[in-house]
Amino acid sequence: MTMKKKTIWISVAVVASLVLGFLAGCSNTDNKKGPSASELAQARVRQQRLMLHQVCRYADSVGIDTTRFAQKSTDTETVLTDKLTRLLAEVRYGKKPSRLAFSGLKESIDSTGEQAIDSSFSPAKLRNSSSFTPYNQLVAHYNRIRTRAKGNPAVADTLRLIRQTLNFYRYTNRFEADKFVLVNIPAGELNVFSRTGERLLPMQVIAGKADKRTPCMTTYIKGIVAYPYWNVPRNIALEEMLPKMQRNLSFIYDQNLQILDEKDHEVDPEEIDWQSLSTTNFPYRVRQASGCENSLGLIKFELENPLAIYLHDTNSRDLFTVTSDRWRSHGCVRVQKPVELANLVLGKKTFDSGFMNRCLIDQKPKLLTIPKRVPVFIAYNTADVDATGQLRIYRDVYALEK
Repeated sequence: MTMKKKTIWISVAVVASLVLGFLAGCSNTDNKKGPSASELAQARVRQQRLMLHQVCRYADSVGIDTTRFAQKSTDTETVLTDKLTRLLAEVRYGKKPSRLAFSGLKESIDSTGEQAIDSSFSPAKLRNSSSFTPYNQLVAHYNRIRTRAKGNPAVADTLRLIRQTLNFYRYTNRFEADKFVLVNIPAGELNVFSRTGERLLPMQVIAGKADKRTPCMTTYIKGIVAYPYWNVPRNIALEEMLPKMQRNLSFIYDQNLQILDEKDHEVDPEEIDWQSLSTTNFPYRVRQASGCENSLGLIKFELENPLAIYLHDTNSRDLFTVTSDRWRSHGCVRVQKPVELANLVLGKKTFDSGFMNRCLIDQKPKLLTIPKRVPVFIAYNTADVDATGQLRIYRDVYALEK
């Protein structure tokens, strides 16, 4: 879908067509009076009713619930204009998905109506308004399935899932960018899309497990860190690591962990009275040193959000090949191709193909500046099309569709 701003507005088209029609009629007989103000108003209402009906038919075909825009016999010109404007805005920009835990992208919507369309506008032109390939492919699947949906609850449920994804793709039109990252949790996939829907960089991901869900969000990559530390979340440090450290200090050394005090000074583990510590008495912070054994791997993609969610490499890259379980993290997203993603985001070849294998020791984290913000959408789309355009219904891994 193109991000070029379009405001679909009907006033100019309606008035122009009416005026031209009336002028043509008036030229036939000079002795006839022109239309009255009341007749002009009635003609505009009739034209608006017809156009709203046509746009509703198109909106139905792309999975929009048009019952909210149904016409009433008492609808005035103002009411009809409002309904048509709101419906056309939803056709263009969708509705905000209900599952977003964080919205970190600034919307860019032209809803003023000041850039009116020309008099050649017609609802039929809506069918050519989207150039985003996956969206158009999904619309085609939706309409094929819709023809056989009557009386079949299973098919109706599939249509509902497709409608959610179609709305999501329309929603991405609110944000300007020549490319964006989409993480689809149920698919266990990440795609970098161009604005025409070209898959610039597809890859597998590992997202949060069912009890440590990866939240849906709109955000952007604000920086890339080479050789990152892993600042262990406090709940993981207390619930998972503390009992192991209390049983045997070798766990600290085996995992290359560092214990930091409140001033971020490293503390010798041998000098800590571990048995006096508990989940309510732990005045330390746990950090894993950088390197090939770091849980974040060698590259971290920092995302703007307050939930401590980010994309990162992993020290268990074999998981992408030895198992089909793509939902096993604590919430952050492990990416299969961190070098390729980093180079694409940075706009140049910063990391070479051998970076992941060199595993330099004693490296400090290095922050790389992003030349241009790249939007990131973390979504939960159980129905979508794959790279071949085939419809896929993915497993509801978080049981959200129930």
